[in-house]
Amino acid sequence: MFKIFRNTILGVTLLSGSIISHAEETELSMSGNIGFMSDYMYRGIHQSSSSAMGGLDLEYGGFYLGTWFADLQEDGWVEGSHRGFEYDVYAGFGFDVSESISASIGYTIYRYTDKGAAAFDDDYDEVNLGLGFTASENLSFAIDYAVGENTAVDQSETDYDVLTISADYLGVYLLVGQWGVQEDDASKNEVDASWWEVGYSRSVGDFDLSAGFVLSEKELASGSDTAEDGDFSRFIFSMGTSF
Repeated sequence: MFKIFRNTILGVTLLSGSIISHAEETELSMSGNIGFMSDYMYRGIHQSSSSAMGGLDLEYGGFYLGTWFADLQEDGWVEGSHRGFEYDVYAGFGFDVSESISASIGYTIYRYTDKGAAAFDDDYDEVNLGLGFTASENLSFAIDYAVGENTAVDQSETDYDVLTISADYLGVYLLVGQWGVQEDDASKNEVDASWWEVGYSRSVGDFDLSAGFVLSEKELASGSDTAEDGDFSRFIFSMGTSF
């Protein structure tokens, strides 16, 4: 599954820090995916303009291991930052609590090919927890929580947590997310910010299509956002296929 269908704007059926229903399958399965995003938004933050993406996933008896890649443009998170690639690695375990409730626990690392003063971003390591509820054949809900640490090039550390609550009905989804950021012990600065997403996703033949609207508070503005003095928004489209 695409990372963008996990916990960015384009989906409520999630993986990293989200829900997978594994039932009792014990066979090893492998899948891959490739796709394109008109804008790469992640947890309410604009990462990059048009971006190609792809990934590989392994699953066995409820356990999963995967990696995901995206190319990054120069107009992304930090203004003037180098163009490069993001690569993520994640692993965890998902299980069914009942016929209508599922849960997961996992770990994700986020890395970037460029380093140094003009790097796109720093290293992130986080624990992911997810809980999902299927109300009917057409309606589902998910709660996802991530707690992690950001390590900068100068080795300073920032703790953060992210909570998302989402609902999906016949491909129409609504997601509300909340960031909590705690600077290192020297500054004790804290930042709280929210974002909201609404959109629609569906499969057409072998392709997954999705379009959405993201509204983020000003604290989540990146170097390329022009409305850093207030809330900002973006319309986003993506398409991809799995194999």
